[in-house]
Amino acid sequence: MKHLLSAAALACLTALPVSAQGFFEGKTITYIIATNPGGGYDAYGRLIGRYLEDELGARRIVFRNLPGAGHIIGANTLFASDADGLTIGTFNTGLIYAQILQREGIQFDLSEFEWIGKASADPRVLVLAETSGLTSFQDLRDASDPVRFASTGIGSASFTETRMLADALELNIELIPGYQGNAAEMAMLRSEIAGQVGSLSSLAPFIDTGSAVVAFGIGGAVEPSALEFATTDKAKSIVSLIEALSSLGRLTAAPPDVPEEVVEELRDAYLAVMTNPDFLAEAEKLGLPIEAARGDEVQDLVNAALQQSPETVEIIASALEVEIPTLVVTSDILALEDRNKVVTFMSGDAEVAGEISGSRTTVSVNGADAGRGDLAVGMNCEIEYDPASEVNEFKRIDCSGEVMAAAEAAVMMVKTAIVGIADGGKEVTFVAEGVEKMGEVSGSRTSLTVNGEAAERGALLVGMECEFSFEDGAEIEFKMVACQAQ
Repeated sequence: MKHLLSAAALACLTALPVSAQGFFEGKTITYIIATNPGGGYDAYGRLIGRYLEDELGARRIVFRNLPGAGHIIGANTLFASDADGLTIGTFNTGLIYAQILQREGIQFDLSEFEWIGKASADPRVLVLAETSGLTSFQDLRDASDPVRFASTGIGSASFTETRMLADALELNIELIPGYQGNAAEMAMLRSEIAGQVGSLSSLAPFIDTGSAVVAFGIGGAVEPSALEFATTDKAKSIVSLIEALSSLGRLTAAPPDVPEEVVEELRDAYLAVMTNPDFLAEAEKLGLPIEAARGDEVQDLVNAALQQSPETVEIIASALEVEIPTLVVTSDILALEDRNKVVTFMSGDAEVAGEISGSRTTVSVNGADAGRGDLAVGMNCEIEYDPASEVNEFKRIDCSGEVMAAAEAAVMMVKTAIVGIADGGKEVTFVAEGVEKMGEVSGSRTSLTVNGEAAERGALLVGMECEFSFEDGAEIEFKMVACQAQ
């Protein structure tokens, strides 16, 4: 297991003052992780965050998973956060490709983030499932039928790099996006998927158990190297670009315009975490390699990665010109969660969870327009969904069966202190029955008072004692928030 610091990072670390600089003392920090719980980004983010909390003297770090659109939702949210240093985050380096191509939906500029540091270099590997019958790159190249590969969402590094490699190396790959966390590995074990491209740190446990073999690696010392199979200028350019970006692993950033002294304190604390013996021991136990660099070094690496030649940009764009079709399946509803927003169903031989959008999904029951509250477990439905979406969002769901009356959700009343605020008071973190929860203050549906008088969300402060009323569920929207200011 490698535990490395760059020379520049080590020099900065030895110059740190003995005592903490103190801006974060007693404060709550939000750490955005732009993917679902589980998987490499979540593991790195939560481990780093726990140690960073102690190093900064913060009251707590609240982790907020914001998956979607190949990490774009999380990055957009971080970029738009207040520039006070109390919101940081981690997201996929595949967003460098997305920005180069000016992908729709991007509301950030990677060159303007305040980079805190990176935890790792992340060599890429193309792996083949033991169940696939493919044991080498040559087997993959010789396959006459399309070979099914998994990736996370469109725009993520795994999706983009798989498309580019398939195009450059002339591989007959059918790419299926939408797999989160370790879902792709589980699909490989079920023989649903034959392979994937991902980081070595995330896939090492799967490889070590013999469940997959490495066809080639990019970056690091992985053998065989993809460069052995890159025989054209186009293939060499693609492999070299991916290798350069593999040095940028597990990044942490803050929004633009955070005060310089606050950024420096974050960077110093981050580097201190990277050399903490307890942190390194836990990272090794979890199989998370550490090859750290300070944020100013990361800034230079990101800026260099964004400056690609027109020829390289054309190669990337041509490899990614693909439209992922929606899928239509017929299945019984197996489970309903989050007030019927999340529906579990069968797609082929795989159990899939998809989401109903309140504005983009049409719902019908027995041929009549309906709401998601009219759905019931056991209904037989025709479902059209987008497998390229990280949440398998439905375009439509047309069901037949008996409409069940929706059960009333239990309304909870909790009196406690605010422990975290984000998005101008729209999102409030509190503790109920010993569990940290986050709820939304609606501008139109939440009754909000401070000291008995109607108030705006901006009046809320961390530490205020408040009475909260809400329907308990996976997503909380407050009915009432009544606070007392000191």
